[in-house]
This record gives sequence, structure tokens and C-alpha cells, in this order.
Amino acid sequence: MPGPRPTRVRTSDLKSRFLNVAQTSVYMVKLQPPSDVVSYLQEKGFNYSLAGRDVELMCSEASLPGQRLMTHELKNDYRGSTELIAYKKQYDTTVNFTFNVNQRYDVIEMFDSWIDYIGGQTEDDEEYLSPYATLRNNYPNKYKSNVYITKFEKGVGNNARDLLRDGFQHKLEYTFVGAFPRSSQPVQVSYDSSGVLKYTVSMSFIRYVRKKEITNIF
Repeated sequence: MPGPRPTRVRTSDLKSRFLNVAQTSVYMVKLQPPSDVVSYLQEKGFNYSLAGRDVELMCSEASLPGQRLMTHELKNDYRGSTELIAYKKQYDTTVNFTFNVNQRYDVIEMFDSWIDYIGGQTEDDEEYLSPYATLRNNYPNKYKSNVYITKFEKGVGNNARDLLRDGFQHKLEYTFVGAFPRSSQPVQVSYDSSGVLKYTVSMSFIRYVRKKEITNIF
């Protein structure tokens, strides 16, 4: 079977098809701790219903998940050839979020306390100053919840037909099933030139589900 033949493409077609690309800076994060964790955060002085939205808006970086197929190698089924056969889908195991830290340190308080709850720490921090303090982890159904990343594009105005060729706005919603904060990276502070304090957390999850929504903008 012959390959594709070169065809003539008009400049206007190139502009409408290939110049309207998706932007990395337009997305939304939703972090919804389970009710037991929300209650624990409240005991620690962090009100998720009031401050949680601010934390989500402070997310400066997030990673959309990847996936891959586990393969088995077959040799010499056809002379001189090696073939890979897929036998199982493999999900990523973690998703990373980086946040700007506000002057109330809300994001640090939220995720550090969530991890404390998973590890079995109570609201009384004083007892854990003892070197002989013991911890008992909570059950997974008490600290796991779904986390969401929604990727979309900026709203369009009167020139919508020029920006979106087909007249529809496309949105991708990623649901991370059974997610919880697994680790946070050390936060560096110094007397060098001052910058925005960043907090990065890695969340583990079971699998993710991607849903595409299409909205008619006209």
C-alpha cells in the first residue's frame, strides 16, 4: 500500500488548524479531603471550607498523568524479528502538585496535617515530643479521597469562530481515584535573594479516569 501523497495546504487552513494550541497555564485543581481528615484539620485550626479554595488556587504546577502498557517479548515468531505483545495496562502511581505558600502557610498546614492524620498523630502535638511516642496509622478509607485536575482553555469572545474552528470548547477532567498525600519535598529557605515560597507534594492514587467534555460556545 503506497504512503500518503503530498497535498497543497492553504495558509489560512494552517492558521485555523495548528495555531490555536492548548495553553499549559489554564487548569483547575480540586482537592477534597475525606470528612475525617476535614474534621482533623479543623481541630488543627485549618478550616477547609474557608481556606481550601485558596490553597487550590495557589497551585502553580500540576502534572497530567501518563500511562503505559506492560509488554511481553516474542522472538523469532517471524524469522529475524522480535515482537512486543501488550498484556496489561499500567497506570502512574503518583501525581505531583506545587503550590505557592501564602503568609498564613495554609498549604503547609493542610498537607502536613493530612499526612499527620494518616500516620496516626492526634491533635495534641506535645505528647509526640517524647522520643518514646508511638503512632498507629488510620485506615485507608478514612484518609483516601478523589482528587481532580481540570484542563481547559481561556474563555472566548466575539472572535470565537477564529479561535475554535469547530465552534466547541473542549475540557479534560482527570479524576484520581483513592488519592492521598504520600510525601512532601523539603522546603528550602535562605538569606539569598527572596522569592516565593513553594511547597511540593506527591499524591498516590489507585488509577485515574479521564473524561472529555465538549461545550457548544455559540
